[in-house]
Amino acid sequence: MDATAAGAGALVEQPSTPVCDDAVPVTEPRQVQAIEVDRIVPDSGNLQIAGQQVWLGPDRAGMSITLWISTAHLHVLTVGGGRLKTVASRLTSKDLAVMLERGDARPAGSTPVQVLAEGHPAVEIDRIVSTIGIVSLASRGLCVGSHLAGQRVTLRLDGITAQVMDGERTLLRTLRCPLPITACRRLRGARPASPPPTPSTKPVTLHRVVSSRGGFQVVGQKIQVGRVHARKILDVTVDDTHITVHDNGEPIRIVPRTTTQEITRYKSKAHTKQRKTS
Repeated sequence: MDATAAGAGALVEQPSTPVCDDAVPVTEPRQVQAIEVDRIVPDSGNLQIAGQQVWLGPDRAGMSITLWISTAHLHVLTVGGGRLKTVASRLTSKDLAVMLERGDARPAGSTPVQVLAEGHPAVEIDRIVSTIGIVSLASRGLCVGSHLAGQRVTLRLDGITAQVMDGERTLLRTLRCPLPITACRRLRGARPASPPPTPSTKPVTLHRVVSSRGGFQVVGQKIQVGRVHARKILDVTVDDTHITVHDNGEPIRIVPRTTTQEITRYKSKAHTKQRKTS
C-alpha cells in the first residue's frame, strides 16, 4: 500500500506538460512592433544600429537623434520630432527584442511619419544652402540668407509661407513660398510636415551702417547712436526684449525692443553715392 501510494504521489508530482524555453521569457519582447533608440551622429556621419548602416553625412556629426525602428521602416528623427530620413529596416523581430532586453532601446508607439496625402496642408524638404544663401526648389531659387551658407536646413512649405528651420527645428526665418502646395508635394524629398517649428529665443547679431545723421533702422525700429559713429558698420544684437549696439566689441547703447517684426536682413551693404553723368 505504501509503495503504491508513493508511486501514485510520484505520478502526481510529474508535470502534465513539458516546459518550453521559447514560451517563457521571450514571448513578450518578441511581440513588440517598434522600438526607439537615442543616438549621437558620429564624426563620419555613418551611423550603425544592430548591423544596419544609416548614412546621415558628416555635416550632422554630433547631432542628437532618435531612431524609430520596426521590421519595415527605420525613421531618423530630430529631438524635436522632425524627420531627417527614412530607410527600409533590415532588423528582425528578434533584433528588436534583443535590444529591448539589453536596455539599448525602449518600446515605441505608432509610426511618427504618415503617408503623404493629397489633402495634407504642408510638406517638408531638406536642402543645403549655397554659398550665396540660396536653396533650390525645383527650377526656382529661394534666398534664405547668406549667413546660412553651407548649412543644412529644413523648409516647411504650405504653398503660402516657407519656414526655414535648423536641425533642432528652431525657426530661423519665414519667407513667402514661391510654389503652390501641389508643386511643393512634387519636390525632391518632400514628406508630410511635422508640427510647426518653435521660434528661436537666441539673440541674433546683425550688421548695420550708421547714416550721416547718426542713426539706423533694425526690425522696424529706429536707433540713434550719434554722428560720431556716422558711416561705421556696427554689430547689433537683437533678442526678445533688447537691442544692443556694439562698436568693435564694446557695447555703446542698449535700448528696449518695441517691435515684434521679424528679422529679414542680416548684413548691411555699404552706401554708395550715385552721381549723375552729364
